[in-house]
Amino acid sequence: MRFERFAACAIVFSGLAAIGAVAPAGAAPADPYSPEKWGVIGRNSAGNASAYLRLGPWGREAATDRAATQAPPYGTGSLGFTVGGDSDHIQFGNETDFAGTRLADIDVLRYWIFTAADEDVFPTIHPPTLNLEVDPNLGAADYTSLVYLPAESTSPSAPATRAAGRWQRYDASAVNSKWYLTRPVPGVMGCTQASPCSFALLKAQLPDAEISLGLAFNKGSQDGPFSGAVDGLLINDALYDFEPLGVRRYQPVL
Repeated sequence: MRFERFAACAIVFSGLAAIGAVAPAGAAPADPYSPEKWGVIGRNSAGNASAYLRLGPWGREAATDRAATQAPPYGTGSLGFTVGGDSDHIQFGNETDFAGTRLADIDVLRYWIFTAADEDVFPTIHPPTLNLEVDPNLGAADYTSLVYLPAESTSPSAPATRAAGRWQRYDASAVNSKWYLTRPVPGVMGCTQASPCSFALLKAQLPDAEISLGLAFNKGSQDGPFSGAVDGLLINDALYDFEPLGVRRYQPVL
């Protein structure tokens, strides 16, 4: 009897049925936890920044709420970031599963951000970006990174009203998304850090591009401190849920 009760509890807490969890409709885990494919990308990291799989955080629906009751968007955990300043730089991503994925085949690209900050300093904070390292397949250019800028994006790509201390969803593939290339590509107009462009325009100008070295969340360098987390990366119909024991892939998401 004791074993049966323990087994039942283990089943409940091992997946998205745990307290505070939100299960994606019609989805089932396609993989067990996969920490070996996700981690800090050392070649793109420097300084004293850290990225780590963690429990929580829980947010407040309103800044005046006494208790933090807003659970992470999926499961009970997330990918946490702690970055001290401009000299720190860290990337956490996957250098295996997305290699060869064509940019033209990505229609949905979303994730959630939690920024741990007081409201008075929140407008100055730059949250983690989403970076795609790609081979443009155009002429001599064989590498560039595509960077989504959540702080510069506007609705519906970003929340109509951005807020600190709560989970908010960002749609990097939507209208009014802001992207730039870290290296210029012949034939691509605009899409620079000074003049970012939408994901749709980026795809239109890079019809043959494909992910080469990896896909990662990125914080730094030279864009200030950050403390917070990301979760619920949705790529087309595959959802990546960041949990303390690893990363779970759910597919399909309806």
